[in-house]
Amino acid sequence: MDLIYDIIKGWAAAGYLPSIFEHTFMVRGLLAAIIIGPLLGAMGTVVVTKKLSFFTQTIGNAAMSGVAIGLLFGEPIEGTYAGLYGFCLIVALLMTFVKNRSRLSNDTIIGVVLAQVLGIGIIMMIVVTSQFNIHQVEGILFGSLITLNDMDLITLAVASLVVGILFSYNFNRVMLGGFNPILAKARGLSPVFLEYVFVTLMTVVVVASLKLIGALLVLVLVVVPAAGAQNIVSNLRQFVWVSMLFSTISTTLGLLLSGLLPIPSGAVIVLVSSVLFYGSLLLKPILSRGGISQGEV
Repeated sequence: MDLIYDIIKGWAAAGYLPSIFEHTFMVRGLLAAIIIGPLLGAMGTVVVTKKLSFFTQTIGNAAMSGVAIGLLFGEPIEGTYAGLYGFCLIVALLMTFVKNRSRLSNDTIIGVVLAQVLGIGIIMMIVVTSQFNIHQVEGILFGSLITLNDMDLITLAVASLVVGILFSYNFNRVMLGGFNPILAKARGLSPVFLEYVFVTLMTVVVVASLKLIGALLVLVLVVVPAAGAQNIVSNLRQFVWVSMLFSTISTTLGLLLSGLLPIPSGAVIVLVSSVLFYGSLLLKPILSRGGISQGEV
């Protein structure tokens, strides 16, 4: 890792990058933004088209309880991976299980679980902040470049690589299973299994990106780039690529601005993403050829 840091710092010293990237924590943030931006953008297209936006928010809120559980079971405050991933995966699989065993709509189920997760999270945070430094916990809630360490970056890189490969392989299957289950079954696919696969992959990516974006803001970066892309594209292929572009611009430019301003990285990333969204609305009459609607392949 030190070699990579030194190379990027050298580029900053030579003037190829802003001088702020001479600091190691900014280099870590830049690498994290480059890794996670395209993947969140690509997965956001499925989240938007399948109307699972608040599923992502529920997982982000579950992270509060996951961090607390990890700390209470003795995990180090800078790496509560077992509690974080374990609890968030349980919540994601629970929502999917309830959805497939009931007649309730997605938004109703997500709303029920979101309320439960918020209640648990508030109680757990009260318990944890009486024993640990609240500023460390804030890094999970709002995103913080200062708390991002080498292990977080390695975890993010490995998770993104594995999820990226599996998501690319299953993308068409997931889309087909979501929009035409009967045809998917006729082709030998299991829509329910594919749904479990997608929510698991989405959860892993969301949790891995929390220290850069923050639990309370991760919904925006998953949904807003895809929503902005949807305004100006005319087919699914364009939808995926433009969403990836918007998400990558949001993470990298937001990171740069957060290094220049005393504002958490997640908040600035969200603001940049929002500017791109409203810009796409203004450009829609010029660039869109009818566009694609939510829920349309």
